[in-house]
Amino acid sequence: MGMSTGGGKPGSVQSEINVTPLIDVLLVLLIIFLVVMPIMMKKETLTVPRDIQTDEQPSPDAVMLTVTVSKDGQVVFNDGTADAPPVPLVEIAKMLRPKLEQVAKTGQERVVFVDFDDDVPWTTTVETMDTVRSLADDVNHDVIKVALKIKAKDKPPQPQ
Repeated sequence: MGMSTGGGKPGSVQSEINVTPLIDVLLVLLIIFLVVMPIMMKKETLTVPRDIQTDEQPSPDAVMLTVTVSKDGQVVFNDGTADAPPVPLVEIAKMLRPKLEQVAKTGQERVVFVDFDDDVPWTTTVETMDTVRSLADDVNHDVIKVALKIKAKDKPPQPQ
């Protein structure tokens, strides 16, 4: 790699480190990591909400609850009659559980809509939906139907 320019006694011990084997080992490790990395990466799939078809509409006697998540971390709960006072996001399970248990006793279908402000991070919305689904007591968490309210984009006015 490099040459020394004399200055020492002939036959003396050199104190320079030979870095060639170190670089060879590093290049081999780099190639191993480049090959192994795509294999180790996990893939997460996301199911995008779809429009509800007419035949998939909840029954008319279903109790529909709405949970609105604001950008400041507050949650407003509406049971169809009036809005409850805002509570922190971590209190949502404590707030919804009694209402959902009351609806379960009547035998009606339970539907919870999750609405959110424009500035709410997507992770917060998904965590809210997961929290609501976790309140279901069946194995697949399908007893409580959770739907995401998506705001329709404004359509441009049609020319006349």
